[in-house]
Amino acid sequence: MTKNIIGQLGANSAIYAATNMLQKGTAFLLMPLYTLYLDPAAFGVLSVVTSINGLLGIAFTLSLTSAVTRFYFEHRDDPVVLAEFWGTMLCFVLLLSLVLAAALLLVGDRLLAPFIGGVAFWPYVALGVLATVFQPFFTTFLAVLQSRNEATRFAIVSLSHFGLTTILTIALVVALGWGATGALSATLAGAAVFFVVSLWMLRRDLRLCLKWVHLRPALAYSLPQLPHTAASQIGAITDRLVLNARLGTSAAGLYSVGSMLAMVVEIIAQSVNRAYVPLSMAALKSRSPSELAQLRAIGALVVASFCLLGTIVSAFSSELLWLLAAPAFAPAADVVPLLAFAGVSSSAYYLFVNILFFDRSATRLIALGTVSAALLNVVLVFLLAPTFGLKGAACAALISQSVAAVLVAWIGARFDPVDWDYARYAAAIGLSLACAVWAGGLSLATPAWTWAAKLACVAGVAAGLGALFWRSPLIFAVATGRLLQRRFADAAALFIDERAAA
Repeated sequence: MTKNIIGQLGANSAIYAATNMLQKGTAFLLMPLYTLYLDPAAFGVLSVVTSINGLLGIAFTLSLTSAVTRFYFEHRDDPVVLAEFWGTMLCFVLLLSLVLAAALLLVGDRLLAPFIGGVAFWPYVALGVLATVFQPFFTTFLAVLQSRNEATRFAIVSLSHFGLTTILTIALVVALGWGATGALSATLAGAAVFFVVSLWMLRRDLRLCLKWVHLRPALAYSLPQLPHTAASQIGAITDRLVLNARLGTSAAGLYSVGSMLAMVVEIIAQSVNRAYVPLSMAALKSRSPSELAQLRAIGALVVASFCLLGTIVSAFSSELLWLLAAPAFAPAADVVPLLAFAGVSSSAYYLFVNILFFDRSATRLIALGTVSAALLNVVLVFLLAPTFGLKGAACAALISQSVAAVLVAWIGARFDPVDWDYARYAAAIGLSLACAVWAGGLSLATPAWTWAAKLACVAGVAAGLGALFWRSPLIFAVATGRLLQRRFADAAALFIDERAAA
């Protein structure tokens, strides 16, 4: 049973990691193109518009995509009711998006002026608003596929979306020279096309209707999450908006490039979480002691793996930026270690917060942690960014995300049947962060010595994590060997067996 759940998590996480990188990481994968054809100021425009779109996406959906996942487990045994429920969610989201978008196109230039600084509403922000009209429907469709654990179908759709957006971006930015307008237009066109694709692919799985009997419990579940969702988004975008307002679009552009490199950690954390949520909710529903023990073992593996990933990304951030971005963006490497470990903290946060999404009586408490952390982030960004620049904003992001993980862990402990190993998680993240910051700023006499020292640091972190969690410094090396031999189940069993022995 243990190997089965770990195997499912690993296989589906790999699919979600690749597709989520494409779905949410298009800008990262197109970084060489963007930094070649856009200067830091133009890149800052894209960053600001993307940040605004994140907030609009919350208003346009009212967090109902989370209800799509949660209520699937309530209605999956009754296909007729499930089809009506999903149809109601999609119709309501579409109507709400159209109404809010129309209002923003009329008065958005005045309403959003405090947030966009010197970025022109027309055409930049207006293109973002239009793209956000179509995006919630596609996001909801992906939530349906995730709920049904259809990772392969999820991957095909996401890959297709990425392919179309990439082709359009290259055509508009490179061939036609439209700059930031071209990138935003490509996003809008891709969202519009996949709005139609999503509706077509769901035609047999839902009944388009608008029934209060389904909307009421969905809103009762999702609305208490709005403060949490909004706070999370505000925390994620405040740094860019403040840098844009205080230091200009070039500073926001540099910060965004560093953020995109560090975003690899966050995207993989989200991908693992996509695979983890249905497995976790099934285990929480069954309350099987063996399955709950498996979740605890998964927790150790997740935290240790992300500490190691964060260290690798941080240590080689300068080299990666040299490879992926134009020389003008080299200063962005300074923020990568801090932002990468904000992603590591997110991986722990996802473990702890799931119980609050599962237990309906606890859902309203999610906002306590995230709102507090978001407020802290806003305060810290305003205090640190004007004085310490990009590093100040990155420090604010790391501190606030760490606080969110700690608060959610503390709140969820009274509901969670899983005995999480909080002390080891904190020790692993703290020690790995210190090593990552040191390695990221390392510059010795020759590149060869620098690389050797960084590789030694990564190996030391891997050994330390293995000793801390499994009393086996070589466990990651052994597991890597088994993975290279395509012995995936054996690699997963290694961590579980060693964890049980510890």
